[in-house]
Amino acid sequence: MPSISCPKSRAVAPVASRCLLALLAGLPAAAFAQSAAPAVSTLAAFSGSQTYSTPVRGPDGALYGVTSALNFITGGLIYRLAVDGSSIDTLHQMQVTDAFSPVSSLLLASDGKFYGTTTLGAANQVNTTGTVYRLNTDGSNFSVLHSFQAFATSNSIGNPINVDGANPEGELVEGSDGYLYGVARTGGPDGNGTVFKMSKDGMSFTVLHAFGATTSAATVTPSTNADGIGPLGPLVAGADNYFYGTAARGGANGSGTIFRVRFDGTGFEVLRTFPTLAASTTTTPATNVDGAVPLAGLTDGQDGRLYGVASIGGSIGNGTIYAYDPVGGVFSVLHNFDGNKGSQPSGELLLAQDGKLYGTTSSGGTNDNGNATVYGTIFSIARDGTGFTSVHSFAGSDGANPTGRLLQLNATTFVGITQSGGRCSQGTVYQLSLTGAEAKGVTNCGRKKDSGGGGTAPALLLLLVVAGLARRASAR
Repeated sequence: MPSISCPKSRAVAPVASRCLLALLAGLPAAAFAQSAAPAVSTLAAFSGSQTYSTPVRGPDGALYGVTSALNFITGGLIYRLAVDGSSIDTLHQMQVTDAFSPVSSLLLASDGKFYGTTTLGAANQVNTTGTVYRLNTDGSNFSVLHSFQAFATSNSIGNPINVDGANPEGELVEGSDGYLYGVARTGGPDGNGTVFKMSKDGMSFTVLHAFGATTSAATVTPSTNADGIGPLGPLVAGADNYFYGTAARGGANGSGTIFRVRFDGTGFEVLRTFPTLAASTTTTPATNVDGAVPLAGLTDGQDGRLYGVASIGGSIGNGTIYAYDPVGGVFSVLHNFDGNKGSQPSGELLLAQDGKLYGTTSSGGTNDNGNATVYGTIFSIARDGTGFTSVHSFAGSDGANPTGRLLQLNATTFVGITQSGGRCSQGTVYQLSLTGAEAKGVTNCGRKKDSGGGGTAPALLLLLVVAGLARRASAR
């Protein structure tokens, strides 16, 4: 399978100009801290840990998210970040004996509690495969509700084999029946992932679908099977009582699939098999018609269609934005990424208040001089495929490799994350303002004196600034 690299300008009126305007008008300078162009500013810069998913809005209006530690001292952290970036605190520190490496966004369920997953289980468990956990919004009563079964063997492509799934990395969703639904990237009886359902107390756990056996030889890439390999993105519920999702790889062509399954696990169906990729060359990436490797889940466009992104492929080879009509079975490519305006999208799309779709690409973009970069972009597009706009190209200093679904705070303000870059080089939570408003966030990299943002030295960062900590390379 072609590799996906995970390698980040903003136009802001000069400070002196803003102050001069404020003096002339007799108003505070803050009233003019906007410009016509969109602006990205850092709400939090991570040090010693990284995040791979967007925070959610808590009942108090703050942002709640997870970071995966780059050491084996803690299993990961759940944080609370003031929505203006003025402070960040550790809500809960996972013990390595509980679980390790939270990757997916939290779910604030109807019972007022947070639910999430970790890609690995307890560090003292041999062949650990992940957990589902729960905690209160104040950080209390953390508990592991389900530990995925440890594996003893692997399939032909090296994925663990067990009963219930392994490495759950997509966020959970709550069904209209009050149950939690999710996907595990690997595991199951054939090792290629599962779709599961569980009760909020963890007492009931059901595998709704186990993805089928690999049909290609172990030495052949990409790997193929009948229904898909490696579901990563969250499920989305349709009005027809089906959950819709994607598998990042596999299917008959090895490029991934779109599938659906009923709430009770019946009626599983592969709706779309992404086409085979043409061979890449030293100068051009692999191409096809639709795109390939849909790492992200689908988004309900509220117009009868589902929308998603393919991380590579398409006519240029840098990925696509697509729409799928589940009633008519019509698949449409809305946009092919060209690199300069982004490449390799890996996060879910957001249907924003203005009716447009907003998303990110993990690579591509241009700098202030118009030169190509690899730090990623933010984009918007109408649901009919018109009006594609590159809203922001990351520069590295403001973050790099954005992923995850954007969170909309109001008509013109969004929150997102980058996996790397930023002040502390290990990713950020950022604010995107379409009106150019800026925020001052926590960017002290664990030091007591802040290095350019508001807030105090957070326990989240201080906890992880320990000399000699072992670091691991993160990968999804």
